Amino acid sequence: MLPWWKLAAIIVTALIEVHSSDAEVKYIPLAVDWAMNWGAWGETEYCPEGAFAYAFRIKVEATAAKDDTALNGIELFCRFPSDIGQDGAMPRKNAWEATINSSTQKWGYWRGKRECREGYLTGLRLKSERNRGLYIDDTAANELEMQCNWSGKGKLKGGGTHWGKFSSWETCPKGWAICGIQTQVEPHMDYIYDDTALNNVRMFCCDLGPNYYIYY
Repeated sequence: MLPWWKLAAIIVTALIEVHSSDAEVKYIPLAVDWAMNWGAWGETEYCPEGAFAYAFRIKVEATAAKDDTALNGIELFCRFPSDIGQDGAMPRKNAWEATINSSTQKWGYWRGKRECREGYLTGLRLKSERNRGLYIDDTAANELEMQCNWSGKGKLKGGGTHWGKFSSWETCPKGWAICGIQTQVEPHMDYIYDDTALNNVRMFCCDLGPNYYIYY
C-alpha cells in the first residue's frame, strides 16, 4: 500500500492535469455529417482574439452552360461584443469588423451579407449533392445555412443553389460562438474534367466568456 503522502501527491498531480486539460480547450470544431470530399483542406482562419462571427456570405456560381460548381467560397464577418445587435438594437453601422474565409475558388459571385440581428452565429448546416457518376455534372456543396444564438428561430439562408440535401445542424455549446473556418476546395480540374469547387467546411467555436449575455 502506498504511503499517504505519495497517494496525496498522485491525487494533486491528477487534479492539476485535469485542470490544465480543461484550460487548453480553446476551440470546439463543428464538422457536418454530410458533404463531398474532393479537394484539399485550406488553412484555418480565426477571428481576432475576443471577436466572434456575427454574419456571413457565400460565393456562388449559378447555373452555368455545361459545368456547374455551385458553392465556391464562404466568408465570415467578425465583431467584438460591443458592436453586435443586442437588446433589440441592430448591429452598429460602420463598426470595425474583420473577415475570414480559408480557401475559395474563382467562379461565381458573392451573395449579400447575412447577419444576426442580435448576437452571434452559433451553428450551421451544408447542402450537398452526391457523386452523380461518370459523365454527369457534379456540384458538391450548394448552399449554407447558419443559426444565430443557439435558436431554430434565428436561421439565415446563404442564397445558394438548390441541388442536393442538407446535413444535420451542428451547433456550438451554449456560451460559445463561431470564431473560425476551414474549407475543403477542389482545384481547377482543367477543361476536360468536372469542377466542383467548394466541397466541405469546418467551423470552430470559441468561449464567449462569463460576461457575455446568453440569448435563449
